Amino acid sequence: MGNTCALPVLRTVDLAEALTLAEKLLTVSFWYRPDGCYLSAWAHDDDVLRQLTQAHPGASVELYGERHTALPASVSLGVSDLGQTSDALRTWADITRCYVLWHDLKWPAVPELGLDEEYKYAELQVACNSHTIYCDEWTAEHTVFVHARPGHDARVAWLAAQVGTRVVGPPEEGW
Repeated sequence: MGNTCALPVLRTVDLAEALTLAEKLLTVSFWYRPDGCYLSAWAHDDDVLRQLTQAHPGASVELYGERHTALPASVSLGVSDLGQTSDALRTWADITRCYVLWHDLKWPAVPELGLDEEYKYAELQVACNSHTIYCDEWTAEHTVFVHARPGHDARVAWLAAQVGTRVVGPPEEGW
C-alpha cells in the first residue's frame, strides 16, 4: 500500500475561505463521491466528548484510553454533501481541533507533467485550528491539504494553480 503525501495549499483564520477553496478543488477533481467524506475529532476530556456528540448525535465514538474504555476518544461523523459538511465542521471547529476528509475522489490526469489520473492517493482535507493533518497542535488557522502520491508534488502545485493558489508549506506524510 503506502501513504499519501499531504501539502498545504491555504492557511487562513477564515473557515469559510478554507471551505470555499476545498469546494473549488473538488470541482477540479476528475470525479468525487459527495458521501465519501467524514469529519473527525479527538476528545481528550468528557466536556469535549459531550459537546461533540450532542452537536451531532449520529457521530460514532471509539475510546482509545486504557483498554479502550477511557478517553481519549476518536469521534467521527459521515457527511453526504457540502452543506452538511460545512455546518458540521463549523460546529465542531468551535469545540476542538478537527478535520474533514474527502477520500473517494480522483485527481485528473496532467499530461504536461506526465501524470495519469490518480485515485489511490487522492484526498482533500480541511484541518480546523491546526497546521497538521493529524491536528496535533492548536493554531488559530485552518489549513487546506491536498493529498497525492508521494513524489507527485508537481500535481499538487498544478491542482492549486487551477484554483488560484499555491503550495504554502512543506509536505507531510499522510495515511
